[in-house]
Amino acid sequence: MTGEEMFLKEKFGLILFIFFLAVASADAWEPHLAGDAFAPETLLVVNKEKQNFFVFSNRSPLQKEYSWQCTTGQAHGSKLVEGDLKTPEGIYFLERRISQNLPFDLYGELAFTLNYPNPIDRIHNRTGHSIWIHGRGREVVPFDTEGCVAMDMEYMRALEDMVVLSKTPVVIANDITWDPVEIESKNSRKVAKLSQAWAEDWKVRSDSYFDHYHPDLFPRSSGQSFNNFKAHKKRLFNQYSWIDVFIEEPKVLEGPGYWVSYFGQVYKAPGFYSKGIKRLYWKPDDDGEFRIVGEEWRSYPHDYLEQDYLFTRKEEIRSVVSGWRKAWLEADINKYGSFYHEDAVQGDLKGIDSILDHKRDIWGRGSLPAGIDLEKINIAFTDQDFRVDFFQSYASATGYSDYGHKTLIMVPYGDDWLITKESWSEVR
Repeated sequence: MTGEEMFLKEKFGLILFIFFLAVASADAWEPHLAGDAFAPETLLVVNKEKQNFFVFSNRSPLQKEYSWQCTTGQAHGSKLVEGDLKTPEGIYFLERRISQNLPFDLYGELAFTLNYPNPIDRIHNRTGHSIWIHGRGREVVPFDTEGCVAMDMEYMRALEDMVVLSKTPVVIANDITWDPVEIESKNSRKVAKLSQAWAEDWKVRSDSYFDHYHPDLFPRSSGQSFNNFKAHKKRLFNQYSWIDVFIEEPKVLEGPGYWVSYFGQVYKAPGFYSKGIKRLYWKPDDDGEFRIVGEEWRSYPHDYLEQDYLFTRKEEIRSVVSGWRKAWLEADINKYGSFYHEDAVQGDLKGIDSILDHKRDIWGRGSLPAGIDLEKINIAFTDQDFRVDFFQSYASATGYSDYGHKTLIMVPYGDDWLITKESWSEVR
Protein backbone atom coordinates (compact mmCIF):
# COMPACT_ATOMS: atom_id res chain seq x y z
CA MET A 1 0.00 0.00 0.00
CA THR A 2 1.44 3.38 -0.99
CA GLY A 3 1.80 6.24 1.44
CA GLU A 4 -0.96 8.11 -0.40
CA GLU A 5 -3.30 5.11 -0.10
CA MET A 6 -2.55 4.81 3.62
CA PHE A 7 -3.23 8.52 4.03
CA LEU A 8 -6.55 8.26 2.20
CA LYS A 9 -7.54 5.17 4.21
CA GLU A 10 -6.75 6.89 7.51
CA LYS A 11 -8.55 10.07 6.38
CA PHE A 12 -11.58 8.09 5.21
CA GLY A 13 -11.62 6.14 8.46
CA LEU A 14 -11.48 9.39 10.43
CA ILE A 15 -14.38 10.79 8.39
CA LEU A 16 -16.38 7.61 9.04
CA PHE A 17 -15.60 7.78 12.75
CA ILE A 18 -16.72 11.40 12.95
CA PHE A 19 -19.84 10.56 10.93
CA PHE A 20 -20.81 7.72 13.27
CA LEU A 21 -20.24 9.96 16.27
CA ALA A 22 -22.52 12.57 14.71
CA VAL A 23 -25.21 9.95 14.02
CA ALA A 24 -24.96 8.66 17.58
CA SER A 25 -25.22 12.18 18.94
CA ALA A 26 -28.17 13.01 16.67
CA ASP A 27 -30.01 9.86 17.75
CA ALA A 28 -29.43 10.48 21.45
CA TRP A 29 -32.60 11.54 23.26
CA GLU A 30 -32.10 14.59 25.46
CA PRO A 31 -35.52 15.85 26.64
CA HIS A 32 -36.27 19.00 28.59
CA LEU A 33 -38.53 18.27 31.57
CA ALA A 34 -40.97 20.83 32.93
CA GLY A 35 -44.02 20.88 35.15
CA ASP A 36 -47.07 19.66 33.22
CA ALA A 37 -50.63 19.21 34.47
CA PHE A 38 -50.89 15.99 32.46
CA ALA A 39 -47.65 14.45 33.73
CA PRO A 40 -47.68 11.97 36.66
CA GLU A 41 -47.15 13.17 40.22
CA THR A 42 -44.01 11.04 40.55
CA LEU A 43 -41.54 10.74 37.70
CA LEU A 44 -38.42 8.57 37.67
CA VAL A 45 -35.64 9.74 35.35
CA VAL A 46 -32.39 8.09 34.30
CA ASN A 47 -29.62 10.35 32.93
CA LYS A 48 -27.27 7.96 31.16
CA GLU A 49 -24.58 10.48 30.32
CA LYS A 50 -24.18 11.63 33.94
CA GLN A 51 -25.05 8.21 35.44
CA ASN A 52 -27.75 9.71 37.68
CA PHE A 53 -31.15 8.45 38.76
CA PHE A 54 -33.59 11.24 39.66
CA VAL A 55 -36.94 11.22 41.41
CA PHE A 56 -39.12 14.22 40.49
CA SER A 57 -42.40 15.28 42.03
CA ASN A 58 -44.79 17.04 39.67
CA ARG A 59 -46.92 19.00 42.12
CA SER A 60 -46.60 22.50 40.66
CA PRO A 61 -43.80 23.28 40.43
CA LEU A 62 -41.70 20.33 39.24
CA GLN A 63 -39.23 19.48 42.00
CA LYS A 64 -36.22 17.20 42.09
CA GLU A 65 -36.67 15.17 45.26
CA TYR A 66 -33.73 12.75 45.00
CA SER A 67 -30.56 12.33 42.96
CA TRP A 68 -28.76 8.99 43.19
CA GLN A 69 -25.74 7.51 41.47
CA CYS A 70 -26.58 4.72 39.06
CA THR A 71 -24.90 2.71 36.32
CA THR A 72 -26.19 1.81 32.87
CA GLY A 73 -25.06 -0.21 29.84
CA GLN A 74 -21.40 -0.67 29.02
CA ALA A 75 -21.98 0.54 25.45
CA HIS A 76 -23.21 4.06 24.65
CA GLY A 77 -26.33 4.87 22.64
CA SER A 78 -29.89 3.54 22.76
CA LYS A 79 -30.50 -0.19 22.64
CA LEU A 80 -31.06 -1.68 19.18
CA VAL A 81 -30.45 -5.42 19.34
CA GLU A 82 -30.12 -8.12 21.95
CA GLY A 83 -26.63 -8.32 23.41
CA ASP A 84 -25.46 -4.84 22.32
CA LEU A 85 -24.86 -3.88 26.00
CA LYS A 86 -26.88 -0.67 25.58
CA THR A 87 -29.60 0.77 27.80
CA PRO A 88 -32.77 1.69 25.88
CA GLU A 89 -34.00 5.29 25.74
CA GLY A 90 -37.65 6.27 25.94
CA ILE A 91 -40.67 5.98 28.24
CA TYR A 92 -40.94 2.70 30.13
CA PHE A 93 -42.96 1.35 33.04
CA LEU A 94 -42.07 -0.74 36.07
CA GLU A 95 -43.89 -4.04 35.70
CA ARG A 96 -42.89 -6.68 38.26
CA ARG A 97 -41.05 -6.77 41.57
CA ILE A 98 -38.42 -9.50 41.99
CA SER A 99 -36.76 -10.22 45.31
CA GLN A 100 -36.12 -13.98 45.20
CA ASN A 101 -33.30 -16.02 43.68
CA LEU A 102 -31.26 -13.00 42.58
CA PRO A 103 -27.46 -13.32 42.31
CA PHE A 104 -26.55 -10.79 45.00
CA ASP A 105 -23.35 -9.54 43.39
CA LEU A 106 -25.15 -8.46 40.19
CA TYR A 107 -28.65 -7.62 41.41
CA GLY A 108 -28.51 -7.06 45.13
CA GLU A 109 -31.77 -8.02 46.81
CA LEU A 110 -34.36 -6.24 44.66
CA ALA A 111 -35.24 -5.68 41.00
CA PHE A 112 -38.07 -4.16 38.97
CA THR A 113 -38.66 -5.29 35.40
CA LEU A 114 -39.33 -2.78 32.62
CA ASN A 115 -41.65 -3.19 29.61
CA TYR A 116 -38.82 -3.28 27.09
CA PRO A 117 -39.40 -3.77 24.21
CA ASN A 118 -42.42 -1.47 24.25
CA PRO A 119 -44.67 -1.00 21.19
CA ILE A 120 -42.41 1.72 19.76
CA ASP A 121 -39.40 -0.60 20.07
CA ARG A 122 -41.30 -3.33 18.25
CA ILE A 123 -42.20 -0.94 15.42
CA HIS A 124 -38.46 -0.27 15.00
CA ASN A 125 -37.59 -3.99 15.28
CA ARG A 126 -35.51 -3.47 18.41
CA THR A 127 -34.74 -6.72 20.16
CA GLY A 128 -33.65 -7.84 23.59
CA HIS A 129 -35.34 -8.51 26.90
CA SER A 130 -34.89 -8.49 30.68
CA ILE A 131 -34.10 -4.80 31.03
CA TRP A 132 -34.47 -4.11 34.75
CA ILE A 133 -33.86 -1.51 37.39
CA HIS A 134 -32.05 -3.40 40.10
CA GLY A 135 -29.70 -3.24 43.04
CA ARG A 136 -26.04 -4.12 43.25
CA GLY A 137 -24.22 -6.28 45.76
CA ARG A 138 -20.90 -4.69 44.88
CA GLU A 139 -19.62 -1.18 44.33
CA VAL A 140 -21.58 0.75 41.71
CA VAL A 141 -19.25 2.02 38.98
CA PRO A 142 -20.18 3.88 35.77
CA PHE A 143 -21.31 2.05 32.62
CA ASP A 144 -21.14 -1.40 34.16
CA THR A 145 -24.31 -3.28 33.14
CA GLU A 146 -25.43 -5.26 30.10
CA GLY A 147 -28.27 -2.79 29.52
CA CYS A 148 -30.05 -2.57 32.86
CA VAL A 149 -30.03 0.35 35.31
CA ALA A 150 -28.38 -0.56 38.62
CA MET A 151 -28.09 1.31 41.93
CA ASP A 152 -26.93 0.77 45.47
CA MET A 153 -29.44 -1.18 47.57
CA GLU A 154 -29.95 1.84 49.84
CA TYR A 155 -31.49 3.68 46.91
CA MET A 156 -33.47 0.66 45.74
CA ARG A 157 -35.13 0.34 49.14
CA ALA A 158 -36.07 4.02 49.05
CA LEU A 159 -37.38 3.62 45.49
CA GLU A 160 -39.57 0.68 46.43
CA ASP A 161 -41.85 2.90 48.52
CA MET A 162 -42.50 5.14 45.50
CA VAL A 163 -43.34 2.46 42.94
CA VAL A 164 -46.84 1.52 41.79
CA LEU A 165 -46.34 -1.46 39.50
CA SER A 166 -47.67 -1.01 35.95
CA LYS A 167 -48.29 2.72 36.60
CA THR A 168 -44.94 4.23 37.55
CA PRO A 169 -43.13 5.56 34.45
CA VAL A 170 -39.39 5.84 33.92
CA VAL A 171 -37.83 8.33 31.54
CA ILE A 172 -34.51 6.94 30.29
CA ALA A 173 -32.52 9.48 28.27
CA ASN A 174 -28.97 10.17 27.22
CA ASP A 175 -29.12 13.50 29.03
CA ILE A 176 -31.83 15.72 30.49
CA THR A 177 -32.46 19.33 31.41
CA TRP A 178 -35.35 20.47 33.54
CA ASP A 179 -37.27 23.54 34.60
CA PRO A 180 -39.57 23.85 37.63
CA VAL A 181 -41.90 26.29 35.84
CA GLU A 182 -45.20 24.64 34.92
CA ILE A 183 -46.12 24.82 31.27
CA GLU A 184 -49.21 23.70 29.40
CA SER A 185 -48.17 21.35 26.65
CA LYS A 186 -50.63 21.63 23.77
CA ASN A 187 -49.66 18.16 22.58
CA SER A 188 -50.14 16.64 26.04
CA ARG A 189 -53.58 18.21 26.31
CA LYS A 190 -54.45 17.02 22.80
CA VAL A 191 -53.34 13.45 23.49
CA ALA A 192 -55.29 13.42 26.77
CA LYS A 193 -58.46 14.57 24.98
CA LEU A 194 -57.93 12.05 22.20
CA SER A 195 -57.59 9.29 24.82
CA GLN A 196 -60.95 10.25 26.29
CA ALA A 197 -62.54 10.42 22.83
CA TRP A 198 -61.08 6.97 22.06
CA ALA A 199 -62.74 5.55 25.19
CA GLU A 200 -66.08 7.19 24.37
CA ASP A 201 -66.03 5.90 20.77
CA TRP A 202 -65.26 2.42 22.11
CA LYS A 203 -68.14 2.64 24.58
CA VAL A 204 -70.70 3.63 21.94
CA ARG A 205 -69.26 1.07 19.47
CA SER A 206 -68.68 3.72 16.83
CA ASP A 207 -66.69 3.17 13.64
CA SER A 208 -64.84 6.35 14.67
CA TYR A 209 -63.08 4.16 17.23
CA PHE A 210 -60.92 2.72 14.45
CA ASP A 211 -60.00 6.18 13.14
CA HIS A 212 -57.89 6.69 16.27
CA TYR A 213 -55.44 4.01 15.09
CA HIS A 214 -52.60 4.26 12.59
CA PRO A 215 -53.46 1.51 10.07
CA ASP A 216 -49.83 1.01 8.99
CA LEU A 217 -47.85 1.30 12.24
CA PHE A 218 -50.31 -0.34 14.66
CA PRO A 219 -49.96 -3.77 12.99
CA ARG A 220 -46.18 -3.57 13.36
CA SER A 221 -46.48 -3.19 17.14
CA SER A 222 -49.43 -5.56 17.67
CA GLY A 223 -48.37 -8.39 15.39
CA GLN A 224 -51.76 -8.61 13.63
CA SER A 225 -53.15 -6.99 10.51
CA PHE A 226 -55.35 -3.95 10.92
CA ASN A 227 -58.22 -5.76 9.18
CA ASN A 228 -58.02 -8.62 11.69
CA PHE A 229 -57.95 -6.12 14.55
CA LYS A 230 -61.07 -4.38 13.22
CA ALA A 231 -62.86 -7.66 12.58
CA HIS A 232 -62.20 -8.86 16.14
CA LYS A 233 -63.45 -5.62 17.69
CA LYS A 234 -66.56 -5.58 15.50
CA ARG A 235 -67.40 -9.14 16.53
CA LEU A 236 -67.33 -7.97 20.15
CA PHE A 237 -69.44 -4.92 19.26
CA ASN A 238 -72.06 -7.29 17.80
CA GLN A 239 -71.71 -9.90 20.54
CA TYR A 240 -72.58 -7.57 23.42
CA SER A 241 -75.86 -5.67 23.69
CA TRP A 242 -73.98 -2.90 25.49
CA ILE A 243 -70.43 -1.94 26.46
CA ASP A 244 -69.30 0.32 29.27
CA VAL A 245 -65.79 1.82 29.26
CA PHE A 246 -64.52 3.95 32.14
CA ILE A 247 -61.11 5.58 32.22
CA GLU A 248 -59.33 7.80 34.73
CA GLU A 249 -57.94 11.19 33.79
CA PRO A 250 -55.11 10.28 31.41
CA LYS A 251 -51.49 10.98 32.25
CA VAL A 252 -49.33 11.91 29.27
CA LEU A 253 -45.57 11.79 28.69
CA GLU A 254 -43.55 12.66 25.60
CA GLY A 255 -40.94 10.18 24.44
CA PRO A 256 -38.44 10.34 21.56
CA GLY A 257 -40.80 10.95 18.63
CA TYR A 258 -43.94 9.64 20.33
CA TRP A 259 -46.33 10.26 23.21
CA VAL A 260 -47.71 7.86 25.80
CA SER A 261 -51.04 8.26 27.56
CA TYR A 262 -51.91 5.86 30.36
CA PHE A 263 -54.80 5.50 32.78
CA GLY A 264 -56.83 3.10 34.85
CA GLN A 265 -59.53 1.42 32.76
CA VAL A 266 -62.67 -0.54 33.60
CA TYR A 267 -64.43 -2.49 30.85
CA LYS A 268 -67.84 -4.01 31.49
CA ALA A 269 -70.25 -5.84 29.21
CA PRO A 270 -72.93 -8.49 29.84
CA GLY A 271 -71.11 -11.36 31.53
CA PHE A 272 -67.68 -9.73 31.30
CA TYR A 273 -65.73 -7.39 33.57
CA SER A 274 -62.09 -6.32 33.66
CA LYS A 275 -60.03 -3.60 35.31
CA GLY A 276 -56.46 -2.65 34.55
CA ILE A 277 -53.97 -0.11 33.26
CA LYS A 278 -54.14 0.89 29.62
CA ARG A 279 -51.23 2.55 27.80
CA LEU A 280 -51.70 4.13 24.39
CA TYR A 281 -48.69 5.05 22.24
CA TRP A 282 -49.31 7.94 19.83
CA LYS A 283 -47.44 9.30 16.82
CA PRO A 284 -48.44 12.02 14.33
CA ASP A 285 -49.48 10.71 10.92
CA ASP A 286 -48.52 12.33 7.60
CA ASP A 287 -51.17 15.01 8.18
CA GLY A 288 -49.92 15.77 11.69
CA GLU A 289 -52.87 14.06 13.41
CA PHE A 290 -52.08 11.87 16.39
CA ARG A 291 -52.86 8.18 15.87
CA ILE A 292 -52.44 5.17 18.13
CA VAL A 293 -49.48 3.10 16.96
CA GLY A 294 -49.40 0.70 19.91
CA GLU A 295 -51.18 -0.20 23.11
CA GLU A 296 -50.58 -2.20 26.27
CA TRP A 297 -52.94 -3.45 28.95
CA ARG A 298 -52.01 -4.75 32.39
CA SER A 299 -54.38 -6.19 35.00
CA TYR A 300 -54.54 -4.14 38.18
CA PRO A 301 -55.50 -5.76 41.49
CA HIS A 302 -56.06 -2.63 43.58
CA ASP A 303 -59.63 -1.85 44.63
CA TYR A 304 -59.53 1.92 44.20
CA LEU A 305 -60.07 1.72 40.43
CA GLU A 306 -63.28 -0.28 40.82
CA GLN A 307 -64.39 2.09 43.60
CA ASP A 308 -63.85 5.11 41.34
CA TYR A 309 -65.79 3.40 38.58
CA LEU A 310 -68.71 2.55 40.86
CA PHE A 311 -68.79 6.02 42.39
CA THR A 312 -68.89 7.66 38.96
CA ARG A 313 -71.54 5.33 37.58
CA LYS A 314 -73.68 5.59 40.73
CA GLU A 315 -73.69 9.37 40.45
CA GLU A 316 -74.73 9.11 36.81
CA ILE A 317 -77.50 6.64 37.61
CA ARG A 318 -78.78 8.77 40.52
CA SER A 319 -79.05 11.70 38.13
CA VAL A 320 -80.95 9.55 35.59
CA VAL A 321 -83.34 8.24 38.26
CA SER A 322 -83.97 11.82 39.38
CA GLY A 323 -84.80 12.80 35.79
CA TRP A 324 -87.06 9.75 35.39
CA ARG A 325 -88.96 10.68 38.56
CA LYS A 326 -89.35 14.29 37.37
CA ALA A 327 -90.68 13.24 33.96
CA TRP A 328 -93.13 10.87 35.64
CA LEU A 329 -94.29 13.50 38.13
CA GLU A 330 -94.83 16.03 35.34
CA ALA A 331 -96.64 13.41 33.20
CA ASP A 332 -94.32 14.24 30.30
CA ILE A 333 -94.97 11.15 28.19
CA ASN A 334 -92.16 11.73 25.69
CA LYS A 335 -89.54 12.49 28.33
CA TYR A 336 -90.77 9.62 30.50
CA GLY A 337 -90.49 7.20 27.59
CA SER A 338 -86.92 8.30 26.82
CA PHE A 339 -85.71 6.55 29.97
CA TYR A 340 -86.80 3.09 28.79
CA HIS A 341 -85.26 0.64 26.37
CA GLU A 342 -87.53 -0.28 23.45
CA ASP A 343 -87.81 -3.84 24.81
CA ALA A 344 -88.25 -2.81 28.45
CA VAL A 345 -90.50 -4.79 30.77
CA GLN A 346 -92.64 -3.01 33.39
CA GLY A 347 -94.53 -5.52 35.48
CA ASP A 348 -96.80 -7.34 33.00
CA LEU A 349 -96.19 -4.78 30.28
CA LYS A 350 -93.65 -5.65 27.59
CA GLY A 351 -92.11 -3.12 25.24
CA ILE A 352 -91.98 0.66 25.32
CA ASP A 353 -95.24 1.00 23.34
CA SER A 354 -97.21 -1.00 25.91
CA ILE A 355 -95.67 0.95 28.79
CA LEU A 356 -96.52 4.33 27.25
CA ASP A 357 -100.01 3.28 26.17
CA HIS A 358 -100.72 2.26 29.76
CA LYS A 359 -99.53 5.62 31.09
CA ARG A 360 -101.56 7.54 28.48
CA ASP A 361 -104.66 5.65 29.54
CA ILE A 362 -104.16 6.36 33.26
CA TRP A 363 -103.23 10.01 32.80
CA GLY A 364 -105.99 10.50 30.23
CA ARG A 365 -108.55 9.51 32.83
CA GLY A 366 -107.33 12.26 35.13
CA SER A 367 -105.19 10.10 37.42
CA LEU A 368 -102.14 12.33 37.09
CA PRO A 369 -99.20 12.00 39.52
CA ALA A 370 -99.42 14.36 42.50
CA GLY A 371 -96.44 13.15 44.52
CA ILE A 372 -93.55 10.70 44.04
CA ASP A 373 -90.92 10.26 46.74
CA LEU A 374 -87.96 7.89 46.57
CA GLU A 375 -85.94 6.86 49.61
CA LYS A 376 -83.10 4.52 50.55
CA ILE A 377 -81.79 4.33 46.98
CA ASN A 378 -79.21 1.56 46.58
CA ILE A 379 -77.23 0.99 43.37
CA ALA A 380 -75.15 -2.10 42.63
CA PHE A 381 -73.78 -3.76 39.53
CA THR A 382 -74.34 -7.40 38.72
CA ASP A 383 -72.80 -9.69 36.14
CA GLN A 384 -75.36 -8.61 33.54
CA ASP A 385 -76.51 -5.10 34.42
CA PHE A 386 -76.94 -2.40 37.09
CA ARG A 387 -79.64 -2.75 39.74
CA VAL A 388 -81.33 0.19 41.46
CA ASP A 389 -83.47 -0.54 44.55
CA PHE A 390 -85.50 1.99 46.56
CA PHE A 391 -88.72 2.53 48.46
CA GLN A 392 -91.31 4.57 46.61
CA SER A 393 -94.28 6.61 47.86
CA TYR A 394 -96.83 7.50 45.17
CA ALA A 395 -99.91 9.70 45.25
CA SER A 396 -102.23 10.66 42.38
CA ALA A 397 -104.46 13.69 41.82
CA THR A 398 -107.53 11.45 42.34
CA GLY A 399 -106.51 10.56 45.91
CA TYR A 400 -104.97 7.16 45.19
CA SER A 401 -101.71 6.38 47.01
CA ASP A 402 -99.40 3.44 47.61
CA TYR A 403 -96.02 2.59 49.10
CA GLY A 404 -93.70 -0.16 48.00
CA HIS A 405 -90.31 -1.44 46.97
CA LYS A 406 -89.21 -0.79 43.41
CA THR A 407 -86.35 -2.23 41.38
CA LEU A 408 -85.02 -0.71 38.16
CA ILE A 409 -82.65 -2.74 36.02
CA MET A 410 -80.52 -0.32 34.00
CA VAL A 411 -77.79 -0.63 31.41
CA PRO A 412 -75.68 1.89 29.46
CA TYR A 413 -76.64 2.34 25.81
CA GLY A 414 -74.21 4.70 24.13
CA ASP A 415 -74.31 7.93 26.12
CA ASP A 416 -77.60 7.06 27.89
CA TRP A 417 -78.69 4.89 30.80
CA LEU A 418 -81.89 3.00 29.94
CA ILE A 419 -84.31 0.99 32.05
CA THR A 420 -84.71 -2.57 30.75
CA LYS A 421 -86.90 -3.91 33.55
CA GLU A 422 -89.04 -2.35 36.28
CA SER A 423 -90.72 -4.23 39.12
CA TRP A 424 -92.68 -3.09 42.14
CA SER A 425 -94.10 -4.83 45.22
CA GLU A 426 -96.33 -3.21 47.79
CA VAL A 427 -95.10 -2.75 51.34
CA ARG A 428 -97.82 -2.56 53.99
